[in-house]
Amino acid sequence: MSLHRFLSSHPRHLQGARQNGHRIVSIVPHGPIRFLLQSISRDAGWALTLSETPLIPAPARRADMPPIVIYDRELSPYRWHEIIGALAHNSPRPYVILLSPHADANLWDELQRVGGSDILRAPVTRDNILAALKKAGQLSYSQQQVRLPLAEMQ
Repeated sequence: MSLHRFLSSHPRHLQGARQNGHRIVSIVPHGPIRFLLQSISRDAGWALTLSETPLIPAPARRADMPPIVIYDRELSPYRWHEIIGALAHNSPRPYVILLSPHADANLWDELQRVGGSDILRAPVTRDNILAALKKAGQLSYSQQQVRLPLAEMQ
């Protein structure tokens, strides 16, 4: 599957979202989590792209990959390692949040090993997901500020 389907330049990208906020790709099924994410992003002015299909980015690294990715482990319980690992190999590396009904130290270790960033235990609350997205946005912004001076030096 091609990554361009999930980028802001693609016609299926949610129109009307302000581009000055966080850009988020959410790979979750239809249901309460999706509606919650839509509500949060609309209220905060974040650009949210939704998908039900586990995406694996093309081999070429995409600089236009949104900096925050939310992935529901239940979409592909046996392939989530591969999917998150592929996402983590993008440059710049996105902040990948795994949604899972089970969260323990073993899952955290596995997630860290494949390149994920955070776990939210499902079902999630508005406060939990908002806190995770704010943390992801702050870290993404910090990484961006570090990359800018480095790019100027080259």
